[in-house]
Amino acid sequence: MAVAGDTLVSLFLAQARARGDGTALRSKVGGEWRPTSWRTWERRARAVAGALVEAGVAPGDRVAIFGNTREEWLVADLGGLMAGAATVPIYPSLIGEQAAYIVQDSGARVLVAEDASFVERIASHDAAVVDGLARTLLFADLPDAASGELAGETKARVDARIAAVAPGDLATLVYTSGTTGPPKGVMLTHACFARELASLEEALSLTEDDEQLLFLPMAHIFGRVLVATQYKQGFVTSIAESLLKALDNAAEVNPTFMGCVPRLYEKVFAVANEKAAAAGGVKDKLFRWATSAERGRSGPGAWVADKLVLSKIRARFGTRLRFAVSGGAPLAKELAEWFDRTGVLVLEAYGLTEVTGGTTLNTIPHHRFGAVGRPLPGVEVSIAGDGEVLVRGETVMRGYWNKDADTREVIDAEGWFHTGDIGEIDGDGYLRITDRKKDIIVTAGGKNVAPQNIENLLKQSGWISQAMVHGDQRPYLVALVTLNPETAARFATETGRPDDGEKLAADPEVRAAVQREIDAVNARLSSFETVKKFAILPRDFTIEGGELTPTLKVKRKVVRERHRALLDAMYDD
Repeated sequence: MAVAGDTLVSLFLAQARARGDGTALRSKVGGEWRPTSWRTWERRARAVAGALVEAGVAPGDRVAIFGNTREEWLVADLGGLMAGAATVPIYPSLIGEQAAYIVQDSGARVLVAEDASFVERIASHDAAVVDGLARTLLFADLPDAASGELAGETKARVDARIAAVAPGDLATLVYTSGTTGPPKGVMLTHACFARELASLEEALSLTEDDEQLLFLPMAHIFGRVLVATQYKQGFVTSIAESLLKALDNAAEVNPTFMGCVPRLYEKVFAVANEKAAAAGGVKDKLFRWATSAERGRSGPGAWVADKLVLSKIRARFGTRLRFAVSGGAPLAKELAEWFDRTGVLVLEAYGLTEVTGGTTLNTIPHHRFGAVGRPLPGVEVSIAGDGEVLVRGETVMRGYWNKDADTREVIDAEGWFHTGDIGEIDGDGYLRITDRKKDIIVTAGGKNVAPQNIENLLKQSGWISQAMVHGDQRPYLVALVTLNPETAARFATETGRPDDGEKLAADPEVRAAVQREIDAVNARLSSFETVKKFAILPRDFTIEGGELTPTLKVKRKVVRERHRALLDAMYDD
């Protein structure tokens, strides 16, 4: 598990030398899954490095990558690192203004984009940003396996760049989602990743025989760490066609593990329950019984439950899945327990971009639902006097790009990174996150309420897609909720109503159904945590609509400002 001297480049090259023509990546092309070897991946990345060097990219320069998770993304990223540059990922869902900000703020010399539409998205906002680049490359322009080996002076320059990459060099600038303001560029070195990967190697039982299904955006630190883990462990990565097709792809490639944000697991749960409700009768009762906590894992009915219900849920994840990892946002304890009853082990982890992703992790032999695991080896976690989670170790970022004051606000003189999350550590060392420090609601009666816990419970309803609880300095809590599109559409069809968001949000039967769901959640909460009133919004929260970050977190400030009058009205009487 040597860390000293390791870089992302050296770790990858060690695997490429050891595995050569063995499969490293799989991508679906023309309806078929096609393999890419470690040797081919290396050759293509070296060729990209050569193109960047020839374009004038110097060691330490930044190369921005704007596109969806595809094989070309991974090639471009590795090529940038081989050139001695730091790569700057951009979420593919960002609008032109946001993408242009990242390119400009990072001072990127080159932009690698999925296709011309991504470049145009930036140029349409500010053509000068694109014009100021040394070069723009599209995924289609990247060299393929038939391009041959680098030769001559270019080869010598790339070889020299690779040899010069050092652990302390900047590997990437990952821009935060920006829930509370403009995104900040988090500076992560090769050494940060090397420490993270060594810690994960101890915590996870991954081998070269494993295969992951990758569909997270590469601008998300979770996705970047999953790929970097492959450099360390040598397993195969199959790249999903998209998030929407991830589960279809899982059934095709049969991964042994995968990582995702909680939204995927919430969707699987909601769709399974929705289908059961739509079937009704005996099928619905059988589903409820088979997935209930009361049924137990053994006894005469276990085989029947597995054969008729649980095996079908597991099949959505393929036939080889050993575990799935959830990170990026809180996962409801009840949801993890539900999946466990189906035979799908979802291990919740915790981390932030500023600490190179994973900081605590549940593992196969040691996991606790409702907690985010125990600290990884080599990472210190502490709880401050006000409940804030603090992290210290070699994975902590170098700082925020060109924002020294912001860096000093979050990294104290003793090297502790202040996460902004509120949590507690139990007697066995498991960390539990209760909320974001800035999101804690203090009611007019002086009670502290963690809204995320309530929202997670509400989102388990088949009727509710998103929820935002409100009530700071107010006498009671209220909520804004959005309808689950599948449930709303089924209701409209069955009752002969138009499938219209505005009308369904105001429909008395819909409101009554949502009220029953909220009452069920309230029954599990203390009186001061209960939601007294709610309003149904006519459409779901989306990234494009500005209510969600690219990592699917609710932008509370945006939602509050847009619906201020509606929120205030719930306190009028």
